Amino acid sequence: MVHVLLLGRGTTHSAVVVTVIGALAAIQLSYFSRPSARLEFPTGHLALTVHALLVFLPMLLFGHTWIAATGFLAGSVLLVLPRTAGWTAFTAIVIAAGGVHISAGHDLTAASLSIVTTAMAGLVLHGLPWLAALAVKVDATRSDLADRAVAEERIRVSRDLHDLLGYGLSAIKLKSELSHRLLPDHPDQARETLGEILDITRHTLVDVRSVALGYRLLSVEETFCSAKAVLTSANITVNMELDHGEIPEPAATVLATVLRESVTNVLRHSRAEHCEISLRQKEDLIELQIMNDGADESPCDPSGSGVRNMTERVDEIGGSFTSRRESGRFHLHAQIPL
Repeated sequence: MVHVLLLGRGTTHSAVVVTVIGALAAIQLSYFSRPSARLEFPTGHLALTVHALLVFLPMLLFGHTWIAATGFLAGSVLLVLPRTAGWTAFTAIVIAAGGVHISAGHDLTAASLSIVTTAMAGLVLHGLPWLAALAVKVDATRSDLADRAVAEERIRVSRDLHDLLGYGLSAIKLKSELSHRLLPDHPDQARETLGEILDITRHTLVDVRSVALGYRLLSVEETFCSAKAVLTSANITVNMELDHGEIPEPAATVLATVLRESVTNVLRHSRAEHCEISLRQKEDLIELQIMNDGADESPCDPSGSGVRNMTERVDEIGGSFTSRRESGRFHLHAQIPL
């Protein structure tokens, strides 16, 4: 604007310059440079047409001295038009800026300088709104990730409490009923059972605290021994076959959790008299199979919390989990990669 005004062509000339450049600045700031502007058809194309008129029509009056305004238009076409059309129009505008200088009789240096400055202005005016829009998206994404993290933590706590407390409270209930039956005639055995209840309670309390800390590792060997003891206390005959090497994390914790939940389901949802548990290692896979009789004859509900939690835990580490009920028997099968 200063350059054109210094030509000293009179008040009318200056008024036109100020008006047109003010209009260019207004449309650039209020529309094209706003991250939230809707630049699609037809609004964007209409604004781009007005922008082009404000750039090229004054050239009839001011000639090559007005060519610097083409940088605004070069940036706007990149924002509005599709990628191929936008870069084609951008290239045409940049070349036209140099061509105007050549047609005015200027040397190649002036034309090259005009091409470079037009291209730089267009890229800057295209980049600034794009960066502003990107900052808005990053902020929205950060908020969304925070919400998701909170939701995932709630699911984790809910799932862990279900699995841990379900197993611990089922074992405490079973042992308490056993001690109640033993107390009149076998007080010594009843006292031993009460001691076992205290141990289970302490372990359950530690598990609940570990849920709050978000860090919980379970021992496969301890869990299998505990599961066998709890099932035996319920007068369920247990056949257990273990054939495996060292089980690394997280497979060990997932296996222990699946076994705990399975035992809880046997105690809660069946009248089992016999339960078979096998754990076999096959190369880079560990396979857990559990079968119990006395299963409820109603259809298996795969959406139940226990089955759903076990499925999710196994799926999270790339394993497979299936369960089915047939002829009064409940079968559970899990394969977990090591």
